Amino acid sequence: MIALQNLFNEFVPWLLFLVFILFFLKMITWARNRKAAAIAFGLLVQMYLPDPKAQITIEAVAERKQEVKKAQGGNSTPKGEAFDE
Repeated sequence: MIALQNLFNEFVPWLLFLVFILFFLKMITWARNRKAAAIAFGLLVQMYLPDPKAQITIEAVAERKQEVKKAQGGNSTPKGEAFDE
């Protein structure tokens, strides 16, 4: 009985690893077919895992907005409101 339990304890990590591989392969096929479950899982993972380049992305977007504002000549009105008069 102890030998069977030891054998089971040695195979459990490998079985979990195999289950994770099969799960992610299934997610890949679902994502290729644009299934809602794969998209929802991806969004859920994206919510909880941090983006390592988030600060760089935020700074790049802020720079682009400043460049657009300078290119418009400092005009503070949005594009659609200039012709509403």
